[in-house]
Amino acid sequence: MKRYEFRLAAVLRLRRAEEEQARETLSAANGRLRAQILERDLQAARYALLARETSATTLDGLLAEQHAAGLAAAVVAQANRATTTAAADAALAQVAWTGASKRVKILERLDDRRRDEHAASDQLAEVAVIDDIVTARYVSEHRSTLGRSASRGDA
Repeated sequence: MKRYEFRLAAVLRLRRAEEEQARETLSAANGRLRAQILERDLQAARYALLARETSATTLDGLLAEQHAAGLAAAVVAQANRATTTAAADAALAQVAWTGASKRVKILERLDDRRRDEHAASDQLAEVAVIDDIVTARYVSEHRSTLGRSASRGDA
């Protein structure tokens, strides 16, 4: 019997490499997103603390606190934008990995189907060989039985 060989094995290896690369990209994007969420939360807590600490009593002090609060708010807004961007990057990486994973699974299912077909074909070939052997043995035995019957009838 012929050994099974998947004709698209090279393509499957390539797809698996692409899936692994997409998985690494997704992992890195999720890491950046987690770091950005922590940074955003840190900046928001810093801003909340700054907003609670209003101790200025003079106009210059109030203006300085207002300026500092405005800068802190801008930092928080920037952190929010960066978090949104990181979340979008992570979502795109997730989509890319999902697509790569689907392409691998499709080829793996095709490989499994072809492997099963090959095994079934081998089994059918084996059954055919066995049938041929049994038939040849039966014909051989039947001929020798006929030959003995004919020789007894002649004698």
